[in-house]
Amino acid sequence: MKKSLMIGLAMATVTAAASHVNQTLKLNAGWNAVYLEVTPDDGNEATTDDTLCEKVFAADEYGAVTTVMAYDSAAYEATRQYADDGSEILQKPVSYLTWLRGDSTASTLRALVGGRCYLIYVAGGPKTSLTVPVTGVPCAPAMIWRDTTKGDFVNLVGFMLSSDSVLASKCFSEGPYGSKGTIYKVSGTNEVPEFKAVAFMGAPKVSSGIAYGASAERSGSWGGVIGFVGSDRVEFGADESQASVEVKNDSSSERTFRLSVVKSSLAGESFPSGMKRRLLSTDIMVDSAWTNVTEASAWEVVLAPGKSVVETFSIDRLKLPQDAAYGAVLAIEDLSGTQMRVRVPITVAKGAESAEAVEFPVGLWSGFIQMETVSRIDDTNRIPVKAGGTLKMNVMMHVAADGAVKLLQRVAVGVDTNRTPRLWRELESVPATVTNARRFSTVMMSIDNPVVEKSSGAFGDSLAFDWTVAERAADNPFRHAWHPDHDGKKADYSGAAPSGDDLANYANVVKPELWSITNRMEFSWHENNDPYATVNFERTPTEKTAGFVTWTVSGLTAKEPIRSMGVFVLQRAIKAAEVE
Repeated sequence: MKKSLMIGLAMATVTAAASHVNQTLKLNAGWNAVYLEVTPDDGNEATTDDTLCEKVFAADEYGAVTTVMAYDSAAYEATRQYADDGSEILQKPVSYLTWLRGDSTASTLRALVGGRCYLIYVAGGPKTSLTVPVTGVPCAPAMIWRDTTKGDFVNLVGFMLSSDSVLASKCFSEGPYGSKGTIYKVSGTNEVPEFKAVAFMGAPKVSSGIAYGASAERSGSWGGVIGFVGSDRVEFGADESQASVEVKNDSSSERTFRLSVVKSSLAGESFPSGMKRRLLSTDIMVDSAWTNVTEASAWEVVLAPGKSVVETFSIDRLKLPQDAAYGAVLAIEDLSGTQMRVRVPITVAKGAESAEAVEFPVGLWSGFIQMETVSRIDDTNRIPVKAGGTLKMNVMMHVAADGAVKLLQRVAVGVDTNRTPRLWRELESVPATVTNARRFSTVMMSIDNPVVEKSSGAFGDSLAFDWTVAERAADNPFRHAWHPDHDGKKADYSGAAPSGDDLANYANVVKPELWSITNRMEFSWHENNDPYATVNFERTPTEKTAGFVTWTVSGLTAKEPIRSMGVFVLQRAIKAAEVE
């Protein structure tokens, strides 16, 4: 059976330093599908072309590799289903980034990134085989699956395993794949790869580092039973002695994960001496004790479906000379059937600050708001009462060197060739030299308002932000221009209804359907959640902070605005002084 291809890709996570592992790609004549665990990197900061296809597949050794293909995730990034004129936007055709040896003009793919699946074509006779060793920074898989029930395509997905192979039914029976899907092997020597279905009757196995075509019952992001909340690495900044990572059970059954710390495979990177791990409440009766971490440290955690665990590590910077490079690798293995293994870097930035260093609290602060109370529509005093549940959303805030604070709907994060973290307003603005950029966004703000400057206040004291979702904004919930009964016109369809922002229109027989929505979000910082104790960042700078948030929304009803209250948590994620 032939299928067209849709590869699930994960954007590479930003790295400011590196810890390395080795992976070997085994390629045969014709089409090969591989899962690349590492972003190629030789550890030499003077070289910036480690990820380029022509270097990984150097002509003098691997000249038989003529084509490398990767799915362009931008083809499915658009979330809007309808254009401004109300016409339906058809699904964009699947497109590919392709590297063709010797043809830089036609090539649209230049670099390889870990956490992705690739199609690789090897020219030559039937006995042609290549072994390509790749050293680089490990990345966790975070693949994007698309529903295949309505299209003739497959998702290309792959994992690393703690054994050579595992039963396909165990590895693929979770996530969007479902319980009765189909997997395909890549084959063929012609211009277009073929996908042949693998019958489950013979209990087939899948191998580590190999990518397979897979059907899916629904769309979604799923990188396997081992997931992460937020960052997929343990990263010690230049002025930080503690770092953590949150590991999640992304399956529908209880899992036992084995975690271990091993040294970097790069000879120039030393294991950080004096490294410790904070014990969990499941290890001892209290959770404030620490235990030493060595190159052979290993422990197990049992997680219920959807649950996570925060692993926290510490280092003693007084024991780490600044002129040395340090790093290690955290490995997580599923002991409950899939044998999936994910390796992520433990990086230690050098203590000497670079020229690009910024002062506290400059940078991108990322976290969440959690609304817990809301006012009733008939309550003219707008006094919030306990809600039936909590509403949790991402929030991003940038603090500039001059104290200006902006609330961000989306931001692109990347590391330039000098290994300096940088921020851009749009992913399209990222320079071509940055190959591992990633976009973050939040649904709490309108896509038409990607940047909202503060209305008043200061970071660490109290802040207020105001923005409006225009009545004809693309994501205004009142705008249904594509529906014949929601076109913003009078009942006789002869012309537009009066302005929706005029509250007197509520008395009209024909009520206008388009309304603008104003938002005011207020943040206030307090010590230990005490509303009467303000924080003092000058006395005690911190990389993680919290407080209370109030969100007032006007325009959803003709009566009083709706007000909700809750808490927020922010952590300084990127120390970049500006959003470019």
